[in-house]
Amino acid sequence: MKKRFLLSAIIMSIMLMLVSCNEEKHYGNPASTKTKFDSAMATKDGLLVSYEENYERYINHQNLSGDGVEVLMVYMVGSNLESESGLASEDIEEMQDSGFYSDKLKVVICTGGANYWWNDDISENEVAVYEVMSGEENIDKLTVLDGDNMSEPDTLTSFIDYVYDNYQGDCYSLILWNHGGGAVLGYGNDERYDYDSLSLGDLDTALSDSKLIADGYRFEWVGFDACLMGMLEIADLFEPYSNYLIASEELIPGEGWNYSFLEELSDGTSLTGDYAGEVIIDAYASFYDSYKWYMPEYTLSCMDLSRTNDVMDKFNDFISVAENDLVSGEYSAIARQRGNTKAFGIVDEYTCYDTVDLYNLTENMYDSYPNEAVSLQAAIKEMVIYEKSNVENANGIAIYFPYDNKDYVEEWVDEYSLCDFSETYMQFVRNFTETLSGNPLTRWDISNDDATVTVDADTSADSVGNIGSIGNFSIQLTPEQASNFATAKLEIWEIYENQDNGSYGLWINSSDVNLSPDGVLSSMISDKRFILCDSSGNKADCCAIELERGEDYATYYTVVFNNSSDSLLSYRIHIRVDSDNPNGVITGIYPFEEDTDTMMPSKQSVVFEQGSYIEPFSFGRIVKFNDDGSLAPFDEWENNSGFFYGFDLDGDLSVDMVDIDPYIEKLYVYCIVDTQGNSYVINVVK
Repeated sequence: MKKRFLLSAIIMSIMLMLVSCNEEKHYGNPASTKTKFDSAMATKDGLLVSYEENYERYINHQNLSGDGVEVLMVYMVGSNLESESGLASEDIEEMQDSGFYSDKLKVVICTGGANYWWNDDISENEVAVYEVMSGEENIDKLTVLDGDNMSEPDTLTSFIDYVYDNYQGDCYSLILWNHGGGAVLGYGNDERYDYDSLSLGDLDTALSDSKLIADGYRFEWVGFDACLMGMLEIADLFEPYSNYLIASEELIPGEGWNYSFLEELSDGTSLTGDYAGEVIIDAYASFYDSYKWYMPEYTLSCMDLSRTNDVMDKFNDFISVAENDLVSGEYSAIARQRGNTKAFGIVDEYTCYDTVDLYNLTENMYDSYPNEAVSLQAAIKEMVIYEKSNVENANGIAIYFPYDNKDYVEEWVDEYSLCDFSETYMQFVRNFTETLSGNPLTRWDISNDDATVTVDADTSADSVGNIGSIGNFSIQLTPEQASNFATAKLEIWEIYENQDNGSYGLWINSSDVNLSPDGVLSSMISDKRFILCDSSGNKADCCAIELERGEDYATYYTVVFNNSSDSLLSYRIHIRVDSDNPNGVITGIYPFEEDTDTMMPSKQSVVFEQGSYIEPFSFGRIVKFNDDGSLAPFDEWENNSGFFYGFDLDGDLSVDMVDIDPYIEKLYVYCIVDTQGNSYVINVVK
């Protein structure tokens, strides 16, 4: 193993964390978004609106005659996505080039929230409203709003009111564009105001205060071109204000939505949210299925919000029985079920947002609560009317369930309690996190005497996602340890070549583990490792940390530096191994900045520039020994991390697998995690 060591203490300290407009005022319009049907006739400034017509459209979602006009509002909080990469400006250009019919679809955008705009027509010093015209290169400013902070509810309300007052339409829809952080962190970072964001309460205020809602109308659909907003909590919030919600459970790739959908949306044949959901989701999936740089993971779903209350009822029933078990001492069983559930927004081991797929959660808890699980699953299927994903166990709607991110659990649970969500679930969350953050439930004093290593050349038992094996590593757990065991990873450390100070580097870790009924924890020792390479033949060693493992796949990340950026950034390259990609495939490249001003996940996945230097990071340790010559505990080893030698990128970046040299000295380390999220490094087997 070759490694180039760092001389800069500053760099080392960073990496050690690892971590033109119609101005005529309209006087009302027939709208498929009308929600108050308690009167046979309704009026708005003298213009009658037909109850029967709107009721039929609302209930039966029938197609319109072709004369319908949709008004689409796009609230674009530019943030660092725009100032650093011009992603908002790119999407505006996509809208202009989409070929939509301007007589059928009015696209009105609100811009702000960024220190710099790449589009020359947009100023960073104001929050302004523009109409996007199909086929035109420039956009004309309509007005400047009084509000300057896009993370203030009044600013969003002012935008909605302006469009509602100045544009006639058969329905109104809204896209919220920027960062998203789910139920806890909310939506939208205004870069000009210390990355302030709109909480769920702020979004509720902004919508409820708008004239459109006050006049008894709904949005036909609301969509989030933002990460992690496809959640039950978000659906519950928007249920009084919109007929449909279109959002993603997972991180949104850097290029965001594919706005070519605007042309199909403007054909005048249908203005309903279910139709819009299919058009938007199909365009989104098609774009990323054929993405030329790598294979990004994506999810996007359309939810019928009229089904929200039924899902909430079934969800409360489900949680109520789980709460009974929780207070009866079944914490560890529930924690393991939660730990096995599909989670979203995981960038590395230390960056996660504790949102999990609700349907998959019911699958994992089915044996404990079969009746309640089946009822909730049926309700979810009725609510999620259309979805596409290339991610296993993503079913269209997520829920916040704190578990992995213990560092922020108290702060985030307090913030979550402000969401005005289910009181039943809030009580469950507080009881669960009390044990999660409490004293350890068991002791993990396991030594080398409890571990055995069996080397066997037979690899016939390899499963998909397992990167090869040369033997078995086993540890005997006590009954108490087994009852509170959550997961474990086996790490392979290899001695550095040409180093005489006892330096070892990490090649890979894997959670391909099994706990037998009698408490034997075992794992296959892999005989493969990853390398980064390009299409011209350049190669570089790298180490890989496992993020997730399913029945037929595994995902990893590796850390690299890249000099195409003006700032000192590291990147997390995500790698997936499955039956279609047995040697791995890159699914995303995510920037990581230690002093970031926002805790939101980065929608800003990147593509490295040609000719830039790709330099993988090496996690190294100088191994310490006891006086008797035995290996000292892992936490006494001296950090000796640095960089592998890299290469100048020439062609497409990719990943491959190579054999681990069987003749170089290695150490095998078990990292056990209990159901409270506590990690224990078991003494090393050599």
